[in-house]
Amino acid sequence: MPAHPLVNWPIVRALGRQRYLALSLLAFLCVAPFTVHYPATGRLFAYGVLALVFITGPLAVARTRLTLAFAVFLALLSLLPGVVSTLGQSDVAYRFSLVAGIVFFSFLAGLITRELLVDDSAVDSETIWAAVNVYVLVGLCFAFWYAALALFEPDLFIGKFMDQSLRGQLIGFIYFSFVTLTTLGYGDITPNATGVATLTYLEALIGQLYLAIMIARLVGLYIARRE
Repeated sequence: MPAHPLVNWPIVRALGRQRYLALSLLAFLCVAPFTVHYPATGRLFAYGVLALVFITGPLAVARTRLTLAFAVFLALLSLLPGVVSTLGQSDVAYRFSLVAGIVFFSFLAGLITRELLVDDSAVDSETIWAAVNVYVLVGLCFAFWYAALALFEPDLFIGKFMDQSLRGQLIGFIYFSFVTLTTLGYGDITPNATGVATLTYLEALIGQLYLAIMIARLVGLYIARRE
């Protein structure tokens, strides 16, 4: 990974590291499940923790000012409607927040993956953090996809968590997404339509291919540099 971002601003130098994005993602994944018992305040708190991702994410990919500006724009498009939907119980704002979140996570994952594939420098801690971030971002992206689809068609999934309110199901879909991504497959949530079934096996395929290709590449770079 590049040692220094191209956008040489103090805040980018201070927080524009893959490790900070990884810690923010981990904080959200650990905190979010405990917010379901407090529908309004819990979701606000979850969005507060998610704001850390929306801050560290753009800074971690700030290689140009345009990239930074677009990432911040996407982050605001997801975060602000999400907060509004919680305060005003607006399903329209929530749907908009989910769609913007899909684009945001996909954008970050794509940029970081491109750097991992193009950069041939030595493997360091930032490279490892970046590889972890892509994996988690892919899982969150699919989770937001499932939640957005369930808002438009509640019967697309059956099983656990489906008896909760539509906006309360996001935590369940995050669980379902990572279970699918890792091909763990407990079977307590299952797709109920061909379209979402296709989406789930594509996620499982991406998860396995990513691990096989990325780990092989990182190990290969490490061995090549040592030799």
